[in-house]
Amino acid sequence: MIRVLLINAFLFLLPFALTYIWVRFIAAKKPDAQTRKYYAFAALIGLGLVVAGLLTYRATTGDAPGGTYISPTYKDGEIVPGRFE
Repeated sequence: MIRVLLINAFLFLLPFALTYIWVRFIAAKKPDAQTRKYYAFAALIGLGLVVAGLLTYRATTGDAPGGTYISPTYKDGEIVPGRFE
């Protein structure tokens, strides 16, 4: 249980830590306007790649709509996982 809590806490705090590191990096480097545009462009490309990856994952996984869900059952001393038919 503690492992699950630690993983969830880590995943929750990770964006805040990365934002803090990014702000400190920008404050230390003091990049000019052109370099900041490159950083913004790179961030937008990264965001686009994340969205493309999520859409690809969604399109290539899962079952066809209209299927019937069979819930997990206990059969012959084993749990049979849920499935679509």
